[in-house]
Amino acid sequence: MPTVLGIIVAGGSSQRAGQDKLKVVLPTGRTVLEESLSKMSSCDLIDDIAVVTRAEKMEYVNTLREKYPKLRYIAPGGYTRFGSVTNGIAASPEHDYICIHDAARPFVSTDLIRAVIEKGFEYGAAAPCVPVRDTIKITEGEFMQSTPDRNTLRAVQTPQVFRTDDYMTALALSDDAFDDCQVMERAGYRVFCVSGEETNIKITTAEDIRRLREKDMRVGHGYDVHRLAEGRKLILCGVDIPFEKGLLGHSDADVAVHALMDAILGAAGLPDIGHLFPDNDPEYDGADSCVLLGRVMALVREKGYELGNADVTIVCQKPKISPYIEAMRTKLAEVCGCAAGRVNVKATTEEKLGFTGSGEGIAAHAVVLMA
Repeated sequence: MPTVLGIIVAGGSSQRAGQDKLKVVLPTGRTVLEESLSKMSSCDLIDDIAVVTRAEKMEYVNTLREKYPKLRYIAPGGYTRFGSVTNGIAASPEHDYICIHDAARPFVSTDLIRAVIEKGFEYGAAAPCVPVRDTIKITEGEFMQSTPDRNTLRAVQTPQVFRTDDYMTALALSDDAFDDCQVMERAGYRVFCVSGEETNIKITTAEDIRRLREKDMRVGHGYDVHRLAEGRKLILCGVDIPFEKGLLGHSDADVAVHALMDAILGAAGLPDIGHLFPDNDPEYDGADSCVLLGRVMALVREKGYELGNADVTIVCQKPKISPYIEAMRTKLAEVCGCAAGRVNVKATTEEKLGFTGSGEGIAAHAVVLMA
């Protein structure tokens, strides 16, 4: 059986995405890069995998080695795609074939990878293609010039499989092509067209990531309670409320923000605030809870999530909260980095029942949608 080196190209800057798209978390719980690596690893025809990436991402890629034993080589990205592929080939022992895949195509199926490799064995070069649905126009300036026959057009995907020696020979003749298939075409090689998958999309822009977010929505709930005590400021949702008592706690005891933080962390599958900001740590003595909320937002953004919307309910008998609602919404939206319309704050009493009704303390609930 011929040997196959899987090369995952992950050397882009993600500039059009506005964030590191390869670390965006998918509904599977894996990042974009890890999902592509998982699919390649699952194919029994791939012997080894090389990930080609930027210097600042190498440490992250290295953490994936233990989980994916086929990931044996990590190589630096080149100035061009073809330079990156060459670096991947050079980083590993010689293999008969290379299977080049864009890291930003995480939805490829293992079945498709296998089908392309099998056709690569048969024809020396193969790539997945899907029919073009829209009518394509060739333009000259701002005007349409001609219309090619749509039946002859295909959109090319990855993985693309080539006999290694043929690829290197072709690359020496042409390194300014649009894709690896064109390199082979210019050198006179024929590339077999395997039926691709409509779901094998490439994540490129911020809009692509937004669409992913719509598919991967997370709901979180948070609850907190603090006792009222004399000699303390009353701070709710980052706003000072004039009152004879304040909430007792290690930090500023902003019960509403604490509930909101736990809701956000819960939606993202992260530990709660008691774990992140323990009440026996002097660093958080008197801490501004809105500053801690900013840290929480930074943590969930590392996992690729943003706040879709938040609904906070403050439960207290006194004082009257309604005059401060708009200031609270504005403050929370500012800290969370979203429009004020995405944050709702409301207050309710418990008709003088329980510890909140008797004025002993204040409680808060928060529900969030993360996307």
